[in-house]
Amino acid sequence: MGGCRLISVAVLLFVVICEIRIEANIPDDAKNFLEHYNQEVLEQSYLSNIAEWNYATNITDYNSQQSVKVELEFANFTQQMAKEAKSFNYSTYPNEEKRQFESISTMGTDAMRNETKLARLKTVLSLMDGIYGKGQVCNITKNATCYSLEPDLTQIMAESRDYELLEAVWRGWREVPKGQMRNLYPEFVQLSNEAVRDDGYFNDTGEYWRSWYEEPNFEKDLLALLDELRSLYENLHAYVRRKLRKVYNDRYFPDSGHIQAHLLGNMWAQSWINIYDIVEPFPGKESIDVTPELRSQNYTALKMFKVAAEFFISLRLRAMPKEFWNFSMITKPTDGREVICHASAWDFMKGNDVRIKMCTDITMDDLVTIHHEMGHIQYYLQYQQQPYVFRNGANPGFHEAIGDVMALSVSTPKHLHKIGLLPKLQNDKEADLNFLMRQALDKVAFLPFGYLIDQWRWSVFRGDTTPEQYTEAWWNLRCRLQGVSPPLERTSEDFDPGAKYHIPGNTPYIRYFVSFVIQFQFHKALCEAANETGPLHQCDIYNSAVAGEKLARLLHQGSSKPWPEIFQEITGSPKMSTAALKEYFQPLTDWLINENKGHKVGWDNSSCPKLPEHFRKYPSAAEFLEYYNTEASRVMTRTVEAQWNYGSNITDYNQEVLVNVSLEQADFAKRMYHHANQFNWKDINDPNVRRQFEKIINIGTSALDDKVQLKQMADMQARIEGIYGKAKVQMSDGRTLALEPGLTEIMKTSRNYTELKDAWLKWRDATGPKMRQDYATFVTLSNKAVKQLGYNDTGDYWRSAYESQTFQTDLRRLLQELQPLYRLLHAYVRKQLAKTYGAENFPTSGHIPAHLLGNMWAQQWNNIYDLVEPYRGVEEIDVTPEMIKQNYTVRRMFEAAEAFFISLGLDPMPPAFWNKTIMVNPPGVTMVCHASAWDFYNQKDFRIKMCTEVNMEELIVVHHEMGHIQYFLQYKNQPVVFREGANPGFHEAIGDVMALSVSTPKHLQTMGLLKDTHKSKESDINFLMKMALEKIAFLPFGYLIDQWRWSVFSGETPPEAYNRKWWELRCHYQGISPPVERSENDFDPGAKYHIPANVPYIRYFVSFVVQFQFHATLCREAGHIGPLHECDIYDSKAAGKKLGDLLKMGSSKPWAEAMQQFAGTTNMSAAPLMEYFKPLTDWLSERVTEDELGWSDNCTHVTEGDQLKQWLQQYEQQASDQLYREAEAEWTYNTNITEHNAELQDEAHEAGARFKKDVAERVSKFRFKEYKDEALKRRLSKMADIGPSALKNETQLKQLLSIQSRMEGIYSTAKVNLSTGSNLNLDPDLEDIIASSTDYDLLLDVWKGWRDVTGRRMKTLYSQFVEISNEAHRALGYKDTGDAWRSMYESDSFRSDLEHLLEQLKPLYQNLHTYVRRKLVDIYGAERFPASGHIPAHLLGNMWAQEWNNLYTKMIPFPKKQSVDVTDTLKQKGYNATGLFRIAEEFFRSLGMSPMRQEFWDKSMIVRPQGREVVCHGSAWDFYNAKDFRIKMCTDINMEDLITIHHEMGHIEYQMAYMQQPIPFRDGANPGFHEAIGDVMSLSVQTPKHLRRIGLLADGQDDDETEINFLFMMALDKIAFLPFGYLMDQWRWSVFSGETPPEQYNDKWWDLRCKHQGISPPTVRNSEDFDPGAKFHIPGNTPYIRYFVSYVIQFQFHQALCRAANQTGPLHRCDIYQSKEAGRKLLDMLELGSSRPWPEAMTILTGQSKMDVSAIIEYFRPLITWLEKQNQHERSGWSPACPSPAIRFPVTARNEKIGGSDVNAGQRSVISGILIVVYVLSYIVVF
Repeated sequence: MGGCRLISVAVLLFVVICEIRIEANIPDDAKNFLEHYNQEVLEQSYLSNIAEWNYATNITDYNSQQSVKVELEFANFTQQMAKEAKSFNYSTYPNEEKRQFESISTMGTDAMRNETKLARLKTVLSLMDGIYGKGQVCNITKNATCYSLEPDLTQIMAESRDYELLEAVWRGWREVPKGQMRNLYPEFVQLSNEAVRDDGYFNDTGEYWRSWYEEPNFEKDLLALLDELRSLYENLHAYVRRKLRKVYNDRYFPDSGHIQAHLLGNMWAQSWINIYDIVEPFPGKESIDVTPELRSQNYTALKMFKVAAEFFISLRLRAMPKEFWNFSMITKPTDGREVICHASAWDFMKGNDVRIKMCTDITMDDLVTIHHEMGHIQYYLQYQQQPYVFRNGANPGFHEAIGDVMALSVSTPKHLHKIGLLPKLQNDKEADLNFLMRQALDKVAFLPFGYLIDQWRWSVFRGDTTPEQYTEAWWNLRCRLQGVSPPLERTSEDFDPGAKYHIPGNTPYIRYFVSFVIQFQFHKALCEAANETGPLHQCDIYNSAVAGEKLARLLHQGSSKPWPEIFQEITGSPKMSTAALKEYFQPLTDWLINENKGHKVGWDNSSCPKLPEHFRKYPSAAEFLEYYNTEASRVMTRTVEAQWNYGSNITDYNQEVLVNVSLEQADFAKRMYHHANQFNWKDINDPNVRRQFEKIINIGTSALDDKVQLKQMADMQARIEGIYGKAKVQMSDGRTLALEPGLTEIMKTSRNYTELKDAWLKWRDATGPKMRQDYATFVTLSNKAVKQLGYNDTGDYWRSAYESQTFQTDLRRLLQELQPLYRLLHAYVRKQLAKTYGAENFPTSGHIPAHLLGNMWAQQWNNIYDLVEPYRGVEEIDVTPEMIKQNYTVRRMFEAAEAFFISLGLDPMPPAFWNKTIMVNPPGVTMVCHASAWDFYNQKDFRIKMCTEVNMEELIVVHHEMGHIQYFLQYKNQPVVFREGANPGFHEAIGDVMALSVSTPKHLQTMGLLKDTHKSKESDINFLMKMALEKIAFLPFGYLIDQWRWSVFSGETPPEAYNRKWWELRCHYQGISPPVERSENDFDPGAKYHIPANVPYIRYFVSFVVQFQFHATLCREAGHIGPLHECDIYDSKAAGKKLGDLLKMGSSKPWAEAMQQFAGTTNMSAAPLMEYFKPLTDWLSERVTEDELGWSDNCTHVTEGDQLKQWLQQYEQQASDQLYREAEAEWTYNTNITEHNAELQDEAHEAGARFKKDVAERVSKFRFKEYKDEALKRRLSKMADIGPSALKNETQLKQLLSIQSRMEGIYSTAKVNLSTGSNLNLDPDLEDIIASSTDYDLLLDVWKGWRDVTGRRMKTLYSQFVEISNEAHRALGYKDTGDAWRSMYESDSFRSDLEHLLEQLKPLYQNLHTYVRRKLVDIYGAERFPASGHIPAHLLGNMWAQEWNNLYTKMIPFPKKQSVDVTDTLKQKGYNATGLFRIAEEFFRSLGMSPMRQEFWDKSMIVRPQGREVVCHGSAWDFYNAKDFRIKMCTDINMEDLITIHHEMGHIEYQMAYMQQPIPFRDGANPGFHEAIGDVMSLSVQTPKHLRRIGLLADGQDDDETEINFLFMMALDKIAFLPFGYLMDQWRWSVFSGETPPEQYNDKWWDLRCKHQGISPPTVRNSEDFDPGAKFHIPGNTPYIRYFVSYVIQFQFHQALCRAANQTGPLHRCDIYQSKEAGRKLLDMLELGSSRPWPEAMTILTGQSKMDVSAIIEYFRPLITWLEKQNQHERSGWSPACPSPAIRFPVTARNEKIGGSDVNAGQRSVISGILIVVYVLSYIVVF
């Protein structure tokens, strides 16, 4: 034992030493590389597999693109890794590592250096994969269904024994790779070869593939194996051929010994197991096919998979992981996805993620396949711990063999019996032979096929087989090696290899041949391990753990060793051998040899046999026509089916099929053309036969001899139709829409001008330009084709269908007859549309923009009926709501249409119609939704295709389309060439003539969709308008489309003029214009379906004329009496009989004869149409003026709005210049009052007035009052509203300006000479006295003196001014100047709103008035105050008693409290005017608003200049150049002026905020806004809180008394002002209106002041006085109500800004300083200027749209409470009337004249006594 231990240790040491040595040979960086590679490659592989899986299980363009993208990423990774691997000298590494490096270094096609080519290679592979995966075959069965390969076609090939059906399926499937795949494959070969050559190891792809087998003699070995098996295969082939001949006619089998490829039960004749029923050796034996048993036991796909999983578990192999069950696709999805059904197993290289993908059917074949695929899965699971490059079969054939070796056990009767699927087990020779035959049909039959596929590919890769030889070489191999031949002629255009998945899938195939050999070697080895004795074919290794263990050892190794080494471990031999296979089939081989004795074995392998000659000779013209009708019916059925499939499911595949079928049809037509011309048909007497021949030889574009060009034309036709059908647009709002229903619905229902234009333009962008070039080529080829038939061009060919030499002349005549009615309709509609969209959106030429007419092409206008309805309120003709209410379905609409035709005695729709019609767009399918009716030319299949919606319009369309179907049904027994309308217009007319009845109110009532109506003229006109919008509107469009095409076909219009010609015709005939500029880069005709679809269109014009002829005829036949538009032929069998007789003729007679027989005339006539619309014509004539009719020849996209915008750009610059000059002149005058400057100002005003007048005159030429663009309309209204400048009389205008200038001059230069002898200015002299003095008499002198030097001197001027101003404003449509001023507030209730606001504020004002009056009485004595309660006007600290803030210091509620008047502080701190302005600027900047511009500081006048007269009244100026803003004021260093500066700078901020607005909008939202913005700043600035923050008020504690002081000060400013702010313009409005004449000016003034303000004149006033003129705004003609408005809304603004600033607490304490949030909110409103009505602007800031006093009340709430308490014992208010000036106390100690006498001191006492008595009496009277 000890010795043994020693030896063991030695061995172990040796192993360790060896390992150390080996490790030493692998550098660390190499080890690190392999470790890194194996981590990264698993992730990359997983992503690649996921993308490939997604594509295989959902074939979409997106998934294809993603798959290609990931493949490219994987290829890039592979290239990178290979590059790195090659940098290692791995030739010295141990075998395993060396093997890994070799594998990593070999990239295959991923080696492609050119990334573009690599991407293209991946794309080509994906495209081919997609063509295969989406392939379908149609028109092979009577139900006209399209079939996929799996399971449909595979099942037909397996089960059908119908030779022709099998041939059709076989042929149909080979149409799939024909064309696109055929063209792609050579490109793939070239790219693939180039890629592997870039790897540096291989000459071509085939050599690369063969390298996987690591055998230098691999090809020779394969051939040797095939030769060894030839005898067995040939005997099987001979036996099967003999059996098939008994089932099918001998004539189908060529003498060469070949079997036709479609008869072997499989699409590729690779496995023949599906014909087992035909070749079963002993039919009486129990069937080994357990398919029926699977189904009887209710097996599902899942159960079949569970059975397979259990087989592997029985061998002690791994169970299927949960990922397998969660992610596998084991049945074909039912959700409409396209998938690749080909069964396959997938290793995702991530954990246990392994899957199978197959479309399982419940058959034995699929049960075996499941075991096969699960064999792959087991392989994956076993080797998943290997490095990535070894996670594969030992060679590619191993993987397939492992799957199949399971099947060899599973398919034995023994196993099937064990698992309960074979009830009875028969162990005899016959049962054995049956089983072996079944196995041979699967295994042996496959061998030559498995061998030859890659023989073909390798020859292609080597270049031995050129693309032209692809199919020929393919069949040479198949005929030679397989003994099968094609059942149909094959040409170089075919690509039959591509019909086998592995070709487009690029899956090497020799692996299957290898697998079919070695699987038997594996099977024998495993059977021996399982200790199975007996014949090899009876062995079942099920439940053998030993066999499973042996198999696992093989599987676990993957490809980590050369395959011969691994192969030897399991089989005992390193070589492939056929011995086991031969042993397995030996009993069958012996039996077949015996059965074939005396029969031919093998086939002529020199070449494929020739097909029988099918050319038919026609003994007579009649027999030819019989043959033609049979074949034409078949060809047309197939063609229409392809058209239907493509139109109802637009895919690349269906496009390819359509192209191919179109070529077949063209080929057939051409052959028939040549065959027909073998007869002298022109000499045939029978006109019917002659006519048939004429139509047969009139083959149109099919006449093109050049097949390449014919295919090119078909390709282009399909391509441009595909562009149209698949087109989608992305709207500006992000929606992606197709034409139907999305864009159509927008054009139909939207009334948004921009959205309509967006849809219109984007549809044209998505269609026309993409097909323009193709269309030009198509025209050339089409012309070339028809010229071969003797036509001049395609237009000439199309017109020939009408069989008239005068056709074009007739069309022009008809259009001319119809034009007056169209022009009337056009004018009316244009006028109505302008009301909806605004006149600005219409060109001045009279055209209608094309996108506004409710239809993408403006061809019919019925969708805008709601906009043009003549009589609203009359019962609606649109029964859509009623249909919805009655729960109409699409099906019910179709049934209603059918009932109409049945009522006429015509045919019901056949069953196929109801089964196959597409009534709604199927989900997930791209379909041409254009409604259409289809005749499948088999006399039973007729369908409609449309995306129906439940509405009246679609109900009419359904009747129209069913009219086509009825035509089809009636002429279905005619020869094929006569199965069409008498002329192309007849078909459309028949559909529409039904609609003429169906759409009548009478018929809709019959249907129960319209209530009982009282017939009236109004309802008639409404109905006819609706019909005209459909019928009359269409006529010029129906005419011009083919006028355009005929000019194109004739060459008159070359490609470079396509679009220009299109719009010339549309503008000329339709009177419509494009909404945007069009160029030759556009191709707008292509946006109309009939252009890309190449459908002649003049038929519709013809139809719209003749349908009324038909209608009139049928109405007469139905016995209708009354107006033609009321006729409904429903239920008239006579009319139905008349119609049916016409329809049955088809096109068997010239249309003129048919028309004569039907209507009694051979001509088309517009008379019935004009009769139908006569009432509407008369109605329109009464409503359309002559100047509204028609349109000019100048057609442009430029609308009135476009012209206007261009002019407005010029205006903005000119206005800016003019306003600047005016402002500069006004500024000069206001800052230097001289006569000269006054003249300059007048001149500037005059120039401004002229400019405004010119502008207004230009504006008046635009119909802006009809505009819908509110902003534009608003802008122009402001430009037109020029005030006094509207005066037409220049002299008057000058006079007006001169008067105003003189009045302003009087005011500005006025000086008062007091008794002191000094001449005093208003500002600052007089204002200082009024503000500070308590000398009653001095105040009276100042007060009266100012009025004497101002008002009195301008009264006469003012009355003149009023008269001229009113005249000016009346010229603008206003009643007077006051009316004009009030219009600025855009409110009908403005005056009442103001009155209501004042009334709400009256209690607060009265309380303030009472308190102030009491305090003034304390100062001046009660004798100075009238008994009426009024306050003498001169005592309130202000020249006009408008604000009382100067009284504050005289009556401060709590004098000992800290004063908020910071005047002293300002002076102490040495502030100058600039300093005050900088404080204000900093306030605005703290809110995030703009600083003052340098121009402001350079040009503002902020102090009173020395040596010149100026207007000191503070004002802010906008010079309208977006940079020059100024303030003019004579600043004093006091708090009042500090507040004023903030106020004026608020104006400047407003001006700067809206400076980017158009000039007419550079103003406040209403005039009060500007004032409010200035003041709202003051509400923050005046707060003690703010004054402290900026260091102007000492720190202190604000208590209730301090707050009352502050609020009292604010009330003296804000509340005291309110009635004054209200009454100023009440006075002016009464003056302007004439209510107050000049002699009453002053009386009215004081009436208002006494009534509203409670103040009275301190001295007698008479009619000579003009006290209003003492207020600047009267001579300055500045509207004043703005200030009242401002004093209300500023508190609303303040409240909103405080909330934005997140200020809490009482509103009066709020300071928004430094709040960017408040600043931003404010700017949002300011930037609007006056561009929107003020309620909208106010809502943006406050959330309120109305003026409201609640914020004022909230602000002053503490003061209100305090005042009410203070005034408890005071009498409040005043009498409405002014007190008599005589009833006063004496007001002066100086002599006064009473009654003209001098009064001395003694007399005064007497008078005083008398006055006291009078005072007491008046008190009693008043109170």
